[in-house]
Amino acid sequence: MSPTTLIPSLRHDHAQMRDLLETVRRHGVSSAQGHQYLKQARRLIVEHLQREDALLYPALRGCAETQALADAYANEMQELSREILAFFDGMEGEHDDLVFARGFGRVMGTLNKRWTREEVRLYPAYDAHCGGAKKVG
Repeated sequence: MSPTTLIPSLRHDHAQMRDLLETVRRHGVSSAQGHQYLKQARRLIVEHLQREDALLYPALRGCAETQALADAYANEMQELSREILAFFDGMEGEHDDLVFARGFGRVMGTLNKRWTREEVRLYPAYDAHCGGAKKVG
């Protein structure tokens, strides 16, 4: 993935995750279809996190202007990842939509807050200091 396509790709992931999680919410976990969408959402989130770890944070750490920002966001995401993945793992065998709704509200709040912070602060920092004509690595 080129430095100029990384951020648009990560933003696209956010939109896909929002849409997919909204689909999960509509179907609930009491249906097989809801569980299928839940697994798909978990897989997309894990792939997104892996791309951030492999491409975004190393590039940001390679620029003096964004090194501290990268460290702060990466460290925070390690903690949030555990919380988010614990939700998905806990819902794997769950069929009670009320239990799902409680956990879902918490996780969506966490995800929306993080996505907003990434899109407002982290991604513009990458574009300004690491993306575009600048080389990564």
